[in-house]
Amino acid sequence: MKMELEAYSYEPNKKGDVKRMRLEGKIPAVLYGHKEKSKRIYVLKKEFVKVLEVLKKEVVTVDLKLKDKTYSCLIKAIQHNPIDGRVLHIDFQHISKKEKIKATVPIHLIGEAPGVKKGGLLDQHLYEIVVRCLPDHMPSHIDVDISTLDIGKTIHLKDIVIPNIDFEIRPETSIVSILAPKVEKVAPMPAAVPSEGVKEEDKEEKPKEEKPAKEQPKGK
Repeated sequence: MKMELEAYSYEPNKKGDVKRMRLEGKIPAVLYGHKEKSKRIYVLKKEFVKVLEVLKKEVVTVDLKLKDKTYSCLIKAIQHNPIDGRVLHIDFQHISKKEKIKATVPIHLIGEAPGVKKGGLLDQHLYEIVVRCLPDHMPSHIDVDISTLDIGKTIHLKDIVIPNIDFEIRPETSIVSILAPKVEKVAPMPAAVPSEGVKEEDKEEKPKEEKPAKEQPKGK
């Protein structure tokens, strides 16, 4: 997806300028690439939040307007505060429409798999993929249709064909599978077996033999 964003040049003059910028709702950034000298810039937080929301779901190319010039860019890096998650800094890479670029593109599954309806388990192996292409051919995301995927079947990367795009991993890489449901087998209870060496007749209690009483000695 392509979005527009206004940028402004700045040069920090003294210590604490960058911190003050952030408190004013400005995000420091750098613009570089395609034989351009690196430029210190900033964008407004309230505007970049809109870009960030889309970026969570798909690839975004930004038309960055700086003074009287527009730069086609990819967002290469975003630095966050590790405690509260605030955006601290952004790297914008200027790209040429005539040069191929690499980007990580999310994978979206579409349709309902017949194997899932039969009780199978959906197992997605790949959630995003690095692609290489010209900027105008860069997809915001890649759709993978699972509407014919049955139990025991797998969709591989080689099954996905998109014109003008090269994938940066092996074609045999698995994207999604339907696993057979697990069936728990209950083991039969073992039959009771008499202990070895003990016969049934031995188990019967034998009558106790009475011992004769001792004769009491006669008194003198």
